[in-house]
Amino acid sequence: MSIAELHINENRKGCVVEDHRGRLRDKLDIHHFLDKRENLQIGELPVHCELYEAGNKDAPILILLPGIGTYCELYADILGRFAESGFHAVGLDYPGHGYSGGKRGHYTVESVVESVSELIDGLEERYSGPVYVFGYSIGSLLAVAAAEKDNRIKGVMCGTLLIPEIPPDTFHQIGWQWTWGMAQLFPSMKLPLKSMVDYEQLLAGHPAAKEFNHDHLMIFDYPLSTLSSLYSWRSRVKSEAFDFHAAILHGSDDEVMSLRYSKRLVETLAHPFELIEVPGGHMMPWYNPELLITSVTGWLSALPTQGLK
Repeated sequence: MSIAELHINENRKGCVVEDHRGRLRDKLDIHHFLDKRENLQIGELPVHCELYEAGNKDAPILILLPGIGTYCELYADILGRFAESGFHAVGLDYPGHGYSGGKRGHYTVESVVESVSELIDGLEERYSGPVYVFGYSIGSLLAVAAAEKDNRIKGVMCGTLLIPEIPPDTFHQIGWQWTWGMAQLFPSMKLPLKSMVDYEQLLAGHPAAKEFNHDHLMIFDYPLSTLSSLYSWRSRVKSEAFDFHAAILHGSDDEVMSLRYSKRLVETLAHPFELIEVPGGHMMPWYNPELLITSVTGWLSALPTQGLK
């Protein structure tokens, strides 16, 4: 193939990607929100963040940590509505995810916690309101880890919560132990996420279901080192209470994580978590964003200004 033919093929590939991105945005109906976002870059990679400002400069800050494989642009609808509800809403792309730099799919819990603190550093130069974090799915584990480390975070809302020391069942426990063991030998070996999570099936009936499964910015093949970092993480909330408020938002028909598991966490963890049960399943950000936004903003707005201690 000649150099000219190679450039033609690269341009065609770029056009296909842009066409797909346009279709995905169309079917998510997020263009009007994307026009309002401000892109931020933090750290050396850099890590990409998207800010939606509230009208009031003194409004509270709400950081969104996405679910596994996804990135913050896919949550533009709820980020934009969080801002309309009176929060400076910021989505963060993990290292190696979305528009962030870094090797695709590679991060550790510690690196995300560091990115959250760096983001708060930058936001504090602009805003004076309290800082809250909403972690969706695997993002909840990362949100709790960030709050354990950074006492500027005053409230954490978890869209379901996973605590690896308390596995949902023996099957998960064995799988996580296997992941850790294999990661010691083959850290860069990749595990196909689609073998466990099929977004087209989880989003069945949603206009963007097919586009999710073919989005080049999604991470579908995770290195074992990343999965091991997540599933071997030891959360301090299991044995220690902290000075931040916390809640778990869980759909009664969640098809990924059972409500029974969240009830067990609330009874077991040393740090107090409020359990908020709502109708619906795991993919609430896309199936029922109104309920998610009302639940998250309602709980945060009712928090006292002082901490727990």
